[in-house]
Amino acid sequence: MSSDLLNVVIVGAASAGVNVATNLAKSLPSTHRVVLIEANPVAYWSIGALRASVLPGFETKVVHDLTAETVFGSTDSRHIVLAGTRVVDLQSDHIVVDKDVAASMPGSTVQEGKTSIPVERVVLAIGADYGFPARISPSAKTKEDILDQFRSMQKHVAEAKEILVVGGGPTGVEFAGEVLDVHRGKKVTLITRGSGLVTNGKDNYSGLSAKLISQLESKGVRVILNDSIDLNGQTTGPLSSTQTFKTEKGEQLTADFLLVGSGGKPHTQWISNIDPDILDSSARIKVSSTFSIESSSPRWSKYYAVGDAASTPGPKVSYMASQHAPQVAHNVVCDVKGEKQKMKVASPPSGDIIMVPVGKSGGAGYLMFFSVGGWPTSLIKGKSLFVSMFEGWFRK
Repeated sequence: MSSDLLNVVIVGAASAGVNVATNLAKSLPSTHRVVLIEANPVAYWSIGALRASVLPGFETKVVHDLTAETVFGSTDSRHIVLAGTRVVDLQSDHIVVDKDVAASMPGSTVQEGKTSIPVERVVLAIGADYGFPARISPSAKTKEDILDQFRSMQKHVAEAKEILVVGGGPTGVEFAGEVLDVHRGKKVTLITRGSGLVTNGKDNYSGLSAKLISQLESKGVRVILNDSIDLNGQTTGPLSSTQTFKTEKGEQLTADFLLVGSGGKPHTQWISNIDPDILDSSARIKVSSTFSIESSSPRWSKYYAVGDAASTPGPKVSYMASQHAPQVAHNVVCDVKGEKQKMKVASPPSGDIIMVPVGKSGGAGYLMFFSVGGWPTSLIKGKSLFVSMFEGWFRK
């Protein structure tokens, strides 16, 4: 493989990153190659992760091997995939990764165990931070590690007597639904400081919230609104014994398993250590309408950003990342060819859309102007969790 090829690097291989990479591979000049870099050992389908944490066997559906063959269709492709490789620095003409990848990355240089990779353009698709199972645990170094973590959580959920879910967003609601789909009659309590479920302060979501509360309560979930507990740093997982938690309003709740369904944030802490000025007040990377990083510094003149960690229009969900990815790829190709006048502007969402399953056959959603119940939610998302879409990203 030639070291004369120019590198277009994509950092992150979730919805945004993989789709940018595959679109670029179709349209980049033959003088360029895609270099897709992912810190995790595999690709990960977070939309199905909550079901995988409860339902035995489903864990194999949410991970996929990440290689040049699976992404680009051939081991002889000029394009490169570096899985299990973390980017640790971003410079104007090169990036630095945390290991020696010189054998698979022609034209790079190694110093003190880290590799500098020259870049022609860079797309940051670095996503958001959540705890396991919504994201891969940093302790997982192989595909088997991840599968073992899911199987361990399935076992702990099955053994739990009382499950406490903290957070009334989609993660908390969906987890409660998945638990009771597999373990009917299990004692589950969900507590949220919000006045409803999945509302995020939106009045038009009141119907959605009411449907979710009704369905959860019909399954035996105790839903507590407008209250909270101090977790004292505890994270998702089994507790050493049954513990008692005192809510802010003085109520006592007991549990031997905890699911923390709140606290997601853009994965940009490491970016702030490089240049905090490119982050907005929500810690997202500031981008222009054509996805380029907004900065007067020449360091960022070759950089773009997309997905959960970018200040792009619309909600931070997979379908928006997939909508923006082809536009980013198009713009990078235009930039490389010196045709910036042909760049596309980031498209806003077509409307307000959210679907929140409660197990395979229930849930509720909001489609543009109205809320919907269990049947359409199940049909659109709940039964499949879009696993076939995830599989469709890959050639093998």
